[in-house]
Amino acid sequence: MENQFKLAVVGNESSVLIFRSLGCETHGVFSQEEAQKAVEKLFKAHIGDEQKTATYAVVFVEEMYYKQFPEELIERFTKRALPAIIPVPSTDSDDPDFASNRLRKIVERAVGSDILG
Repeated sequence: MENQFKLAVVGNESSVLIFRSLGCETHGVFSQEEAQKAVEKLFKAHIGDEQKTATYAVVFVEEMYYKQFPEELIERFTKRALPAIIPVPSTDSDDPDFASNRLRKIVERAVGSDILG
Protein backbone atom coordinates (compact mmCIF):
# COMPACT_ATOMS: atom_id res chain seq x y z
CA MET A 1 0.00 0.00 0.00
CA GLU A 2 1.30 3.45 -0.91
CA ASN A 3 1.79 6.11 1.70
CA GLN A 4 -0.39 9.15 1.37
CA PHE A 5 1.23 12.13 2.94
CA LYS A 6 -0.87 14.80 4.62
CA LEU A 7 -0.77 18.58 4.49
CA ALA A 8 -1.18 20.60 7.67
CA VAL A 9 -1.53 24.29 8.43
CA VAL A 10 -0.76 26.01 11.76
CA GLY A 11 -1.96 29.53 12.45
CA ASN A 12 -4.73 31.68 13.86
CA GLU A 13 -8.09 29.93 13.72
CA SER A 14 -9.51 32.52 11.31
CA SER A 15 -6.46 32.25 9.04
CA VAL A 16 -6.46 28.47 8.70
CA LEU A 17 -10.15 28.00 7.90
CA ILE A 18 -9.66 28.48 4.16
CA PHE A 19 -7.09 25.66 4.16
CA ARG A 20 -9.59 23.30 5.80
CA SER A 21 -11.88 23.78 2.81
CA LEU A 22 -8.98 22.66 0.60
CA GLY A 23 -8.58 19.40 2.52
CA CYS A 24 -5.64 20.33 4.74
CA GLU A 25 -5.49 19.36 8.38
CA THR A 26 -5.68 22.62 10.32
CA HIS A 27 -4.38 23.57 13.75
CA GLY A 28 -5.74 26.84 15.07
CA VAL A 29 -3.52 28.36 17.74
CA PHE A 30 -3.72 31.41 19.98
CA SER A 31 -0.10 31.92 21.01
CA GLN A 32 3.50 31.49 19.89
CA GLU A 33 3.96 28.68 22.39
CA GLU A 34 0.95 26.76 21.03
CA ALA A 35 2.19 27.23 17.47
CA GLN A 36 5.63 25.91 18.28
CA LYS A 37 4.26 22.89 20.15
CA ALA A 38 1.87 22.09 17.29
CA VAL A 39 4.59 22.32 14.64
CA GLU A 40 7.02 20.20 16.66
CA LYS A 41 4.34 17.53 17.13
CA LEU A 42 3.55 17.50 13.39
CA PHE A 43 7.27 17.44 12.55
CA LYS A 44 7.80 14.35 14.72
CA ALA A 45 4.68 12.49 13.51
CA HIS A 46 5.34 9.28 11.59
CA ILE A 47 3.23 6.46 10.22
CA GLY A 48 4.63 3.85 12.62
CA ASP A 49 6.92 1.92 10.31
CA GLU A 50 10.55 0.98 11.03
CA GLN A 51 11.87 3.83 8.89
CA LYS A 52 9.73 6.35 10.78
CA THR A 53 8.26 7.67 7.56
CA ALA A 54 6.82 11.14 8.04
CA THR A 55 3.05 11.50 8.20
CA TYR A 56 3.09 14.99 6.68
CA ALA A 57 4.69 16.15 3.45
CA VAL A 58 4.25 19.85 4.16
CA VAL A 59 3.37 21.84 7.26
CA PHE A 60 2.48 25.44 6.47
CA VAL A 61 2.98 27.85 9.39
CA GLU A 62 1.60 31.35 9.58
CA GLU A 63 4.53 33.71 9.15
CA MET A 64 4.06 35.64 12.38
CA TYR A 65 4.61 32.42 14.34
CA TYR A 66 7.34 31.00 12.11
CA LYS A 67 9.46 34.14 12.49
CA GLN A 68 9.54 33.68 16.27
CA PHE A 69 10.76 30.06 16.22
CA PRO A 70 14.24 29.65 17.70
CA GLU A 71 16.95 29.43 15.05
CA GLU A 72 18.00 25.95 16.22
CA LEU A 73 14.45 24.71 15.68
CA ILE A 74 14.34 26.06 12.13
CA GLU A 75 17.75 24.48 11.50
CA ARG A 76 16.38 21.12 12.70
CA PHE A 77 13.47 21.50 10.27
CA THR A 78 15.82 22.08 7.34
CA LYS A 79 17.87 18.94 8.01
CA ARG A 80 15.02 16.58 7.14
CA ALA A 81 13.36 16.31 3.76
CA LEU A 82 9.90 15.65 5.17
CA PRO A 83 7.93 17.33 6.35
CA ALA A 84 8.84 20.64 4.78
CA ILE A 85 7.98 23.40 7.26
CA ILE A 86 7.01 26.41 5.15
CA PRO A 87 5.89 29.87 6.27
CA VAL A 88 2.81 31.40 4.66
CA PRO A 89 2.15 35.15 4.71
CA SER A 90 0.27 36.64 7.63
CA THR A 91 -2.27 39.40 7.14
CA ASP A 92 -0.30 41.65 9.48
CA SER A 93 3.12 40.91 7.99
CA ASP A 94 5.76 43.61 8.31
CA ASP A 95 7.85 41.96 5.56
CA PRO A 96 5.70 40.95 2.57
CA ASP A 97 8.59 39.05 0.96
CA PHE A 98 9.59 36.95 3.98
CA ALA A 99 7.52 33.85 3.14
CA SER A 100 8.37 33.88 -0.57
CA ASN A 101 12.10 34.35 0.15
CA ARG A 102 12.06 31.46 2.63
CA LEU A 103 10.27 29.22 0.11
CA ARG A 104 12.82 30.22 -2.55
CA LYS A 105 15.65 29.10 -0.23
CA ILE A 106 13.94 25.77 0.49
CA VAL A 107 13.38 25.06 -3.21
CA GLU A 108 16.92 26.10 -4.11
CA ARG A 109 18.32 23.73 -1.51
CA ALA A 110 16.11 20.90 -2.77
CA VAL A 111 16.81 21.23 -6.49
CA GLY A 112 20.23 22.88 -6.44
CA SER A 113 19.33 26.10 -8.20
CA ASP A 114 17.00 29.09 -7.84
CA ILE A 115 14.16 28.10 -10.15
CA LEU A 116 11.75 30.57 -8.54
CA GLY A 117 14.00 33.61 -9.06
